[in-house]
Amino acid sequence: GKGLDSHRSFIVSYDADSGKQHKDTGLSSHYDNAEVTLNVSLGNEFVDGQLFFGDMKHIPMETPTVYIYNHVIGRGVIHRGQHIHGAIDICEGERYNLIVWMRSSSVRNIRCPRCGENPKLLPFEGYGD
Repeated sequence: GKGLDSHRSFIVSYDADSGKQHKDTGLSSHYDNAEVTLNVSLGNEFVDGQLFFGDMKHIPMETPTVYIYNHVIGRGVIHRGQHIHGAIDICEGERYNLIVWMRSSSVRNIRCPRCGENPKLLPFEGYGD
């Protein structure tokens, strides 16, 4: 069918205490393995850590523009997965976000969003992501 028919959800955490092992303070520019992404700020107290958005993956702008989104605990932002984005480093505290990647088989069966090639589909019974 058409539309968003699968998802992947996970929590990301950022911690300004660089002494903690395996903790990130931010996230560099990237695009998601999803057609649509929901990013909800779950909380804790933090300073900085804004999201930034640039070009779409396949549609570079002549003059790139960067948009900044300031998190508000309990609120979220929805964006296209192919929208290049990242998270500015937090300088104090901890930040937790719920990320939901929403995917569409009808889109992915035509072109892989990661490599841009036509996928080689394999038979599969049941439900999977």
